[in-house]
Amino acid sequence: MTKRTVSWRNCASSLLILLAAAAPASCGSAAPGGAEPRARTVEHAPRMLERLSHTQRREFALLRTRPEGLPKGLGHLPNAEDAAINRAMAQRIPVMVPGSYWLAPGIGSLCILSEVPGTPGIVTVCASTREVLQHGLGTISFPSAGPTHAGPPTRLLVGIAPDGARAALVHTDGSVAAVPVVGGVFVLRDSRQGASESIELRRTRGRRPHV
Repeated sequence: MTKRTVSWRNCASSLLILLAAAAPASCGSAAPGGAEPRARTVEHAPRMLERLSHTQRREFALLRTRPEGLPKGLGHLPNAEDAAINRAMAQRIPVMVPGSYWLAPGIGSLCILSEVPGTPGIVTVCASTREVLQHGLGTISFPSAGPTHAGPPTRLLVGIAPDGARAALVHTDGSVAAVPVVGGVFVLRDSRQGASESIELRRTRGRRPHV
């Protein structure tokens, strides 16, 4: 199964994709008789979030519900695992759209994983918890080109926002779409053909995130 990551363009309010390089360590030991020591590979347990941070639990309603965990069989998820997510702590994002979406917390980061009909593999978008507090986090998919898709392409954006956000402003090619945030989740369907440059959040008066 092919995995790929969707990211935003690099701008002041763009989302940060967490990519960490991991390399196996090796060590050797002296061999008797002056023989050359044989190197052996030491396998380390992968980094993984052990418990939610205070900020993650306080600021995101979805993470205060009972986690459902990621389904078994999703396989290796490089970008999400680089963000040190805990699969057992993942929470299904409740949206009435085709496909399945999960919010997975990592070490200092949050990821959205999606499995959408017509989109190969698991799409993973990650950002630091601080960035998600400021701008939200969203993943975009498009229907596959083909005879079954008549008319203009439909863009589907599913995103999350912290408590106190009442709308997400999605910026695309100079236009802005205001999308209501309900229960920390927002969904946008339109006929735009490109990814968004950035997301801004409108908040309930007097409600600012603690970063």
